[in-house]
Amino acid sequence: MAKPTIMRIQPFDANKDFEITLSWMGNRAHANRVIIYDSDTNNVVFDDLVSSFALKHTIPAHTLQNSKKYIIQAQTYDVENIPSALSNKVLFYTFATPDFYFEDIPENQIITNSSFTATIHYYSEDWEDISKYIFYLYDASKKQLTQSNELTDGVDISYTYKGLDNNTVYYIRCVGVTVNGMELDTGYVEITVKFENPNTYARIYATPLPSQGCIQVATNLIIIQYNGTDSFEYIDGMIDLRDKILYYDKGFLIEGDFTVIIRGIHLWQTADIFKMKNGNLGLTLSSRIYTNGELRFRLLVPNGANNYLIYSGPQVFDNTDMVTVAIRRKNNVYQLKVFIELGFTTEGDIWYGTERPSQQLMSDNDAWVNTDGNTYVVGKDSYTTFLDKAEPLNTILNDLWLGGD
Repeated sequence: MAKPTIMRIQPFDANKDFEITLSWMGNRAHANRVIIYDSDTNNVVFDDLVSSFALKHTIPAHTLQNSKKYIIQAQTYDVENIPSALSNKVLFYTFATPDFYFEDIPENQIITNSSFTATIHYYSEDWEDISKYIFYLYDASKKQLTQSNELTDGVDISYTYKGLDNNTVYYIRCVGVTVNGMELDTGYVEITVKFENPNTYARIYATPLPSQGCIQVATNLIIIQYNGTDSFEYIDGMIDLRDKILYYDKGFLIEGDFTVIIRGIHLWQTADIFKMKNGNLGLTLSSRIYTNGELRFRLLVPNGANNYLIYSGPQVFDNTDMVTVAIRRKNNVYQLKVFIELGFTTEGDIWYGTERPSQQLMSDNDAWVNTDGNTYVVGKDSYTTFLDKAEPLNTILNDLWLGGD
């Protein structure tokens, strides 16, 4: 006896409606029935008949449970209500929809560079690994411009868009699939590229010299040398200036407009942070902690008989947070901006929890350990590592033991 065929069923989220499609070669079907069994117990969990000419059947949301395997069969009914034979059994899976979105798009969605590295936040509560994915770039009308190769790195899900035009609207998108075939899609995310093209300053200048058959290369980058007697430590790519002063007195001169960027941690203090001076002219960047528990940065610029003062907005951050202070002068007008990167960690920290921390919070050498519950950071100086086959006797919370058989 003829029997219908159930078209391939991709893993789906049981908390949402899902439509099953059938294929049938007999008399026109006036109804169809699906029967779903629990794969572990073989008990029937769903048995439903619908009157429809369409060879489709909807499984209502919350009928099944996520993180399970099921078996399904189907049959059709003709105009005389005569049933076909049951179809072959088909196995399928249900999973909760994983989190899959761009995690580092600025709030104003403005990209201030011609290149941009987009990182995907991926998390599946069912531990369903991602198998492959592709990044896409579209113009303002959503016409595809470029796409990445098929990528498979399940840890660093990122891609660098390059050659973006200034003052242009784009859409970015990432589409992927899990190891069991569940489809993923960030949807179209709008970004606007807007950056300043420097015309006075450039990193490298190239001048052809035809008569000599060569090119003269020059740069406005200047290497300056500290000539003092203090010694300094470099920790995780940063110089440790706590209780020390780094002083340069020769080797460079800033003329006209400029931008100075100071970036560091442990800046929760009342102190002078940075000074520049050329003869009688200069500036001082300082910070002050107020009694209400907030901090403001202050820029002091001598200006003839008066002082030019700029205060940042109130800031609240931890000493482990990365703070970036930008000072800019253009046409003798100064600007002061502050950016806080919450939760900054240095290389060598470990994390534990159910959800992998974002790329912005982890360095290349950080480690992440899966456990139940939330996700936590453990500073690299706050735990002890034991390398031994025997389990250590004296440990504290967050210690790490690597060993065993």
